[in-house]
Amino acid sequence: MGAKRRTSVLLDPALLRKARRTLGASSNTDAIARALQETLINREVEATLRDLIRKGRGRFVDVYR
Repeated sequence: MGAKRRTSVLLDPALLRKARRTLGASSNTDAIARALQETLINREVEATLRDLIRKGRGRFVDVYR
């Protein structure tokens, strides 16, 4: 990870608490960083699966769309 930068954001406290619990984060910063990282990973997985479906490799079916 690169350099860190302090920023200010407005967040729903209940949503942040739930994210901390779900992700097992020790701080709000950790929860936000983990959530952002998981979002990027999920997008990468989705793109890979779409590519596999498009190429017809395997018997993948898009059940979400």
